[in-house]
Formats: sequence, structure tokens, C-alpha cells
Amino acid sequence: MSKTPTLPDYLLLLLLGAILGSNFMMTKISVQTLPPMFVVSFRLAVAAVILYVLMKAAGLSLPKGKIWWPLIGAGVFGLTLPFTLLAWAQQRVDAGLAAILMAIMPLFTLLLAQIFTKDEKPNRYAFGGFAIALVGIVVLFGADKLASLADQSIRQYAVIGAALCYGLNAIITKQLTGMDWQQSSAAFLIIAFVFSLPLLLLSDLSSLVAPAHVWAATIYTGIVPTAIGSIIIIMIVRKTSASFLSQINFLVPVFGVAFAIIFLDEALPNNGAVALLVILAGVALARRRLKREFISINKGV
Repeated sequence: MSKTPTLPDYLLLLLLGAILGSNFMMTKISVQTLPPMFVVSFRLAVAAVILYVLMKAAGLSLPKGKIWWPLIGAGVFGLTLPFTLLAWAQQRVDAGLAAILMAIMPLFTLLLAQIFTKDEKPNRYAFGGFAIALVGIVVLFGADKLASLADQSIRQYAVIGAALCYGLNAIITKQLTGMDWQQSSAAFLIIAFVFSLPLLLLSDLSSLVAPAHVWAATIYTGIVPTAIGSIIIIMIVRKTSASFLSQINFLVPVFGVAFAIIFLDEALPNNGAVALLVILAGVALARRRLKREFISINKGV
């Protein structure tokens, strides 16, 4: 049974929001010099090693049996695909813009839950919230650019595709309830790394020379938002509830935009503040009167 959140719980939630929000900035730094797929595979490898060691230290082993099917789904849709889409997109898309676009992720989760699960009956709040968020996307892009197939637009759509992947992952991970978090986290990080290898081998790896700050940023993405972020998510859910954790959806884009402006000297996208407020308003509406929320244990964007 969850307990009423205390001040330390809120501070931990705030810390998690900062950790996950920082990922956009660090990824942007990494992919400006290193190949995107190398950044993805390296990040997954670092996090997989950390969580595998933690699992073995707890006296546990990787799971066996049919549970590997949802684990494969979680690894691919929760890690490999969204990490790949984000890394590729952020070669051209600003970190702040990526953070704003990713704010739509919980709405994909709720919309998919309405359609594909029996736990959620059709809910006007979920569909209304999604419609409002789409208005936010139009405000951000401009109606004339939505139909564009220019490189910049395609990369922005890739960020939205990553948000959709996270939404699918939240539905898939419902099947992992009851499994020890150390087993599941280590397993789908290993899976995600393995599935990233074919794309890595197809990438141009002729030059991996990069300044020290780029390597530091790349290592950071594996250790902090991916590994430590996953652990903090579990801590929050165990101490409070998944509903309390869901408030992270309001914090991550705000931190992501703030870090991009402060540390990368990015300018706020045109209508960016208005678009972010509209999208978050859609998220707030969609969460009204929900009977159950679906939270992925791997939100490390």
C-alpha cells in the first residue's frame, strides 16, 4: 500500500525530473561529434553493466521462460527505438524543442490504453487531452510546416515517434508486474543493447575521436538518466505510487527546456512556451478521473 508522499518524496521526484530532463542536453552534446548509433549502444552498454552488477550483487539471475517476450518488447520499444530516434533527431533538433515534443508521451500512453487494454474504458478526458496536445503541436510547428517532408520536419516527427514508442512500452511493461525490478531492468537493458548492434554495425564508425566533454556527456547518459534514473523511478513507486510518479511528466520537459537555454544557449522555439503549456494542459486533462495509469519503469529520454 502506498503512503502519503512526504517532502523527501517530492524532492526525489524533483531530482528525477532534473535527471531525465538533462538527457536531452547531454544527448545533443554527444551526437554533434559521435555517430548517433554509437551513442545509443554505448549508453545502453554502460547502463546494462551497472544494472546487471546490481542484480548479481542481490543474488539474482536473469529471468527464464516466456517472460522474455514482454522483456524483448520493453527493451525494443522502451529503449532501443526511442533512444535511436532521439539521437538521430537531435543531430538537427534543439534539445529544448525535443523536450517539448516529448511532453506528449503520456498522452500516447493513455490513448493506447484506451484502445488496446480492457482496464480502461473509452474516456473523454483522455481523447480530449490528446486533441488539446495536438493543438500544441500545431502551435509549435505552424500549420504550414506540419505537412513538410524537409529534413528538419522529419527529425521532429522522429521525436514524436520516440514518444509513441514510450507509450507502447508502458502498455507492454504491464505484463512485467511482480517481477523483481533488478531482474527486469537488467534484462531489457541487455536486450536493448543487443538489438542496437545491427544498426550500430550499419553506421559509419570511421571516426570516434571526440573531445573529453563529449565523452563525458555520453558516459553521463548511460550512468545517470538510464541507470540511476531507472533506480530512482522504482524507489519512488515503491515508496509512494505510480500515480505520484506520473507527475514527472510535467517536470521533465520543463527541466529539458531550462537546461537547453541555460547550458547550450539555445533560444526558446517560436511559440515554444505557449505550445508547452498547451501540451501540458492536455496531459492534465487526460489524467482526470483515470482509474489506472500506466507508467514505464524506463523513462530515460
